[in-house]
Amino acid sequence: MFNIRKVMAVLAGKLVINLSRIAGNQGTSLPGKLASRIYPPLLKELSSNTYKDTFIITGTNGKTTTTNMIAAIIKEKDCSYVHNQAGANMLAGITTAFIEQTNLLGNKGYDYALLETDEANVPLLLKVINPRFILITNFFRDQLDRYGELDHTINLIKEAVKGSNIEMILNADDPLQSHFQKETGLSCRYYGFGDTDYDSFCSSESREGRYCVFCGQELEYSRYHYAQLGEFQCPQCHNQNPPRDFTGAELRMAPHICFRVNNMAIESPYQGFYNAYNILAAVSLGKMAGIEDNVIQKAIAEFRPSAGRMETFNISGKRVVLVLVKNPTGLNQSLTMLSQDTEEKNLFIALNDNAADGRDISWIWDADVEVITVKAELINQIVCSGQRSGDMAVRIKYCGIDSDKIVIQSSLREGIEQTINYKSDVSYILCTYTALFASRKILVKMQKKYPATETGRERIPARLQ
Repeated sequence: MFNIRKVMAVLAGKLVINLSRIAGNQGTSLPGKLASRIYPPLLKELSSNTYKDTFIITGTNGKTTTTNMIAAIIKEKDCSYVHNQAGANMLAGITTAFIEQTNLLGNKGYDYALLETDEANVPLLLKVINPRFILITNFFRDQLDRYGELDHTINLIKEAVKGSNIEMILNADDPLQSHFQKETGLSCRYYGFGDTDYDSFCSSESREGRYCVFCGQELEYSRYHYAQLGEFQCPQCHNQNPPRDFTGAELRMAPHICFRVNNMAIESPYQGFYNAYNILAAVSLGKMAGIEDNVIQKAIAEFRPSAGRMETFNISGKRVVLVLVKNPTGLNQSLTMLSQDTEEKNLFIALNDNAADGRDISWIWDADVEVITVKAELINQIVCSGQRSGDMAVRIKYCGIDSDKIVIQSSLREGIEQTINYKSDVSYILCTYTALFASRKILVKMQKKYPATETGRERIPARLQ
């Protein structure tokens, strides 16, 4: 039936999307907010047009990369889908994604809805949408001034899914997820890694899952993959890793990631253990959705990093890698990946403290920044930038890096130019959330203006010399 308010809401949303992008913005949240004010049931009605399955992906780290990989799998299967690809993962951003894909009547159908959402937003989203699967990547401490303690966020999700018919896809190596099946009564499937050559038997990283979620006893680990992810057991109540339905084995991370998921060989151009987990999670959900192995393998092999998730640029013949960091675990893994790169490198770190970043930046002292000192001779320069550039510089200095290598440049553009201009084979650009897209715009412009030459030699812009 024709609904004039619904049509007006969709039309207004599409108009704002286009105007925002003409103005150079992403146009992700405002269109959804405006349209929902015009017609409040809009998200519920648009999401009901999904023919097959709705997937929700949440967790602290890796949810955007994991969701993008799942989207690549669905695209490879030649199915239609809605996906909040721009990363706006609150209700307004998800509404915008549906508005962009629907027609003016708001009745266009799709095979799948693929929705990334913030952990604290899960209860709100479940009041509107009934997914088939919820996939959780991991739980790490992140922006306590915004979300509070982890146990509060985890309990919000557990309470929200109780009594539903949702199937959970969970990380068997995260002790903070080991109680979901017992306490929700839902069907839970688990993914995780077996023993790998990259494991450690002790950990200096800040760990959230230190105590048993059932009895509070300190957990014992036989090996760590990274942070609290590993093989654990409670000496008192014997809580341990749930049996895995999808096991990652034979992991290799150089020069790129390859491993097996059960009997399926997987290869990806990504680097880093945290990305191996993202791949394993995406493959697990693909298998649960009944997608063929060859489709999954091809999609993962051809998937390329984007929008700051290990996105690579070529500027004046130099490789430049853009990485989002937002909490201690994410920074630890990014710096570990960087330290494993045997090329001479420069490092740019932009630290902001806007609301979206989290006002409290004390987390940089919880991160194991000292890992970059292992091969400090390969780091030529570290440029600290952003609103809290001085704080970042102090943290770098205290980890033991020679102060002559540390530069403070609060301007993102000037700091990035200086990082790329200084002698190196590769530059790593690490940014907190609100600096990410501004830095990406700078890199996109530089790549267009200063492309690699035919010989591959660096061509330094005259004004930067």
